[in-house]
Amino acid sequence: MAGHGALFAGAQRTWQLLRLSIRNFRRFRLQMALILAATITGTSGVMLSTGYAAGGRQKILDQFTRLGANVIIITPQQSRSVGGRARTGSLVTTLKSADYNIIRQAVNGIAASSATVGTTLRIRAGDLTKNTFIVGCEPDYFVIQHWRAVEGASFDEGAERRQARVAMLGATAARDLFGDGDPTGERISINRVPFTVIGVLAERGQGLDATNQDDQVYVPLSAAMRRLMNVDFYNSIVVEIAASSQMDAAATQLTALLELRHRRLTQGAPDFQVQSRKALIDAQFASFARLTFLLRWIALSALEVSSLGLFAVTWIGAKNRSREIGMRRAIGATRRDILLQFFTEGMAGGLLGVVLGSVLGNIALRMIDARTHQPFVFSLEAALAEALLLVLLYALFTLGASLRSIRVQPLVALRAE
Repeated sequence: MAGHGALFAGAQRTWQLLRLSIRNFRRFRLQMALILAATITGTSGVMLSTGYAAGGRQKILDQFTRLGANVIIITPQQSRSVGGRARTGSLVTTLKSADYNIIRQAVNGIAASSATVGTTLRIRAGDLTKNTFIVGCEPDYFVIQHWRAVEGASFDEGAERRQARVAMLGATAARDLFGDGDPTGERISINRVPFTVIGVLAERGQGLDATNQDDQVYVPLSAAMRRLMNVDFYNSIVVEIAASSQMDAAATQLTALLELRHRRLTQGAPDFQVQSRKALIDAQFASFARLTFLLRWIALSALEVSSLGLFAVTWIGAKNRSREIGMRRAIGATRRDILLQFFTEGMAGGLLGVVLGSVLGNIALRMIDARTHQPFVFSLEAALAEALLLVLLYALFTLGASLRSIRVQPLVALRAE
């Protein structure tokens, strides 16, 4: 019974100390404000930096999944001279159907392919007109791009063979021309040639090459080349390779094949370039790694400032309240009581600051992600782990500062003022 009584008395004493600590935390308002400012700043800084880094990585992974990494793009180079005179800005016109046919026959591991042409033309729908980039492509282009139709359906091989005058609209182009309604079955004219809208593509935003694909219109390749642009060459050839392990071999084979075919047409540098989409994505990851490094330094700096601020406020508070400590020691408070009181006062602000900083940090992160068109990534498990680590760190600094309070000698403290 005596043991239970002592245990109950100890619990009651601890509860009274905790109540006193919370009351003192509210009573010293300047100290409370400084502790909250420090911990909220540190917590929100950590949440912002880690959340923004996670969102940026997710954005690249989304592009990776959406566009596919096993894609090789062959495009013409800018022409360097015409008739012996230097010239820039125009593209060579040597990427033709013979090249495309031999690529499909000779290169190993091709899963899908599409040649493309494109130019800006005037498009009209009812009374609305706008200049829009028109892309002529084959049905496999949408398969390679992992791009589905949200309204209607994309054109097929039959439309390609017939040079059918049908069009797929990007999400932005559809809204600009037809508002929020379904434009499937509507008639539009492209460069005064009538076309029928057969579908609207899913919204996907800016691509790796910084073009807004949602603001473009897609028509069969044959119709674009014969009915709209009157060309016999391609702006690009897009090839999807079946396996990642075959990418390097396929790119080497493509380059060697086109160099052999175009050697008689050019003197010196090749008139084409072969790009791997995987290389573009890897370059984005490398660039983002540097940004992530800077974000981590920002988070560590904010955390260091907030921790030192919490330590300094608690340390100064213990110094300024030496007389209070002396009086409490004189009436029977132990060193443990004093330490628990000051530690609880500091951690009350630390815990409240972590909660408020987490909320404010995630609100700010959502706003920043919306402005930068980046996905908002939130993981409850990760947020709780970060909050727990912050609480432990703040507890360590608060404990270190609170140790000053137990070094105060009662007699010295009572004579302090």
